[in-house]
Amino acid sequence: MSRDGFVTLGSQLTPEEAGMAKGLLEEAGLAPLVEDQNLSSVDPLVRLAIGGAKLLVPAADEARARALLDEAGVLAPASALAPGPEEVPEEEWAAGEPPTGPEAEPPRFLRSGLFLTVAVAFALAVASAILGMVHRYR
Repeated sequence: MSRDGFVTLGSQLTPEEAGMAKGLLEEAGLAPLVEDQNLSSVDPLVRLAIGGAKLLVPAADEARARALLDEAGVLAPASALAPGPEEVPEEEWAAGEPPTGPEAEPPRFLRSGLFLTVAVAFALAVASAILGMVHRYR
């Protein structure tokens, strides 16, 4: 799929969102493309890594496509995506430094080496049991 002459209208889309937007634009007589649709459907983590499915239209049709998508409420306008100032409650910023001392420390059992030892032993036991079952039923 060639990107020459095309403009990306939206990214970070799920394959379903991209497909619906593509259908809407096709009904209006435009020729959109969806890039990375199949790869985005493999796994949500893969979708995040590649930037999701991308909706592209010919550059000449960009204004009309954006107007159609905005009218239908399919893609949020760029102004809605711009991050605004983050509101921090006054009691949080006025409190000063984060707590120190016993209330800020993790529980005692997490600080001991015993917890880590038990967790590793449990993980090894589970892995050994799974491998034993796999070997038995081969």
